[in-house]
Amino acid sequence: MRNTEYGILSSPNGQKSSDWDSRDSGNADRSRQNRPSVYGKRYGVAMSNAETVRQRWKMRRRLSDLKVKLCDVTLILAVSGLILAMLDVEFTATRVLEAYVNIEDLSFILRITAIVTTIALLFFLLFYHFIDTKIQLVETGTSNWRVGITSERVLNTLLEVAICAICPIPETGFVAWPQLSAIAEKTRQYVNIPISVLLTLPMFLRFFIVCRYMVLHSSQHQDTATRTIASLNHIAVDFRFVLKSEMYERPLFVLSIASLLFWCVVSWMLTQCERYAYPSISGFQHFADYLWFEIITFFSIGYGDVQVSTYCGRGLAMLTAIVGTLFSSTLIALISRKLILTTCEKRVNHIIAENNITNEHKNAAACVLQNTWRTVLRNRDYDKTNTRRNQQRLAKSQRMLLCSVLTFRKTRWKLRMQMEDEDDYFTARRAFNETEDRLQKVRQRQSQLDGKISTLFENVEALTQAVMARKCYLRQ
Repeated sequence: MRNTEYGILSSPNGQKSSDWDSRDSGNADRSRQNRPSVYGKRYGVAMSNAETVRQRWKMRRRLSDLKVKLCDVTLILAVSGLILAMLDVEFTATRVLEAYVNIEDLSFILRITAIVTTIALLFFLLFYHFIDTKIQLVETGTSNWRVGITSERVLNTLLEVAICAICPIPETGFVAWPQLSAIAEKTRQYVNIPISVLLTLPMFLRFFIVCRYMVLHSSQHQDTATRTIASLNHIAVDFRFVLKSEMYERPLFVLSIASLLFWCVVSWMLTQCERYAYPSISGFQHFADYLWFEIITFFSIGYGDVQVSTYCGRGLAMLTAIVGTLFSSTLIALISRKLILTTCEKRVNHIIAENNITNEHKNAAACVLQNTWRTVLRNRDYDKTNTRRNQQRLAKSQRMLLCSVLTFRKTRWKLRMQMEDEDDYFTARRAFNETEDRLQKVRQRQSQLDGKISTLFENVEALTQAVMARKCYLRQ
């Protein structure tokens, strides 16, 4: 009885023995005594027995589950800090709760809470990379940390820490930005924008954790068979692979969700960049106008009814134009791929077109025969009675014969072009059928030859027996 999970064999008396223990035990003991301890000094998982494999599999499974949980915690903390910063910006700018609470105290509490969530986020982010490095060490079977800590991993970790460390700080003040306008006098004016707003905008870069969450919770990463096949084909199950797989399976759904999320985020960012240049306009009206501006700029229309008056707004408008161009080209490519006929559809159309042209060719050939026979009859009538009516009927039949011959030539040319334009499947199929027919004829000839050889062999045997009987008779 075999346990397929760990490769353990059970003996008839109930004692379990591993696959590695099925070898000669004496040679294995001598090899273990002579072999020095190499754990941690080279790469590769040491599979000396089934217990080692079982321990490493359990350790990797436990670390992988912990890695997924840490990713979930970092996502919750990142989104929580972003929401707190957004609430702080909105309450400070609109002052809708000024009649109930002190806005400065509320802003201070929200920023302190955002800082606390950011510190927790940085801690769990570093712990996540620590677990990821430990998983790599378990996979390589070594205890040397220099194997897992590479320069690329260090740079990625530092970049993620720098992105997640950005958050609004209490008592940061304002910064003066120039107001852009077609009027020269207004261009020289400056607008005071809170630094907390400028620190909130880069917090949207924390969405890279959403990409990591998508990878770890995707069916490609959770399925062991998929990851094994991808590893054998030198394919990394990362965000790029998962995104391409989702785009291949559900392209319109992925593009729609990504576009809506991009429009809402950039519209809110544009509102924060532009609302202080026009303080008389409400925040909701700003958001609605710049949502319209985003959609129009995204599809490269640009009516010009809504404009931006800060460098921040212009930068976001350029980003929208670039992303919109990429999304539009991707959408066109996906639609083009959907409009392309599949191989089966091409075969159906090819068969229908070939049948139609074949029928036209047969009809044209029949028309040629009919008009030829009609011309012969008219010619006989004209030879019998040389009248004007018979002459006109003969000329008409000759014209019809000429037209039918031209039509026959055209259909024959179409049929030839259709035969040349057929795809590789039909060419291979026709060659296979022709080869099969020839082989069938060869087999029939072989069968006939075998029958003749069998008959000849039977005749030779009969003749040999007759000769032997004749010799025996003569001897007697």
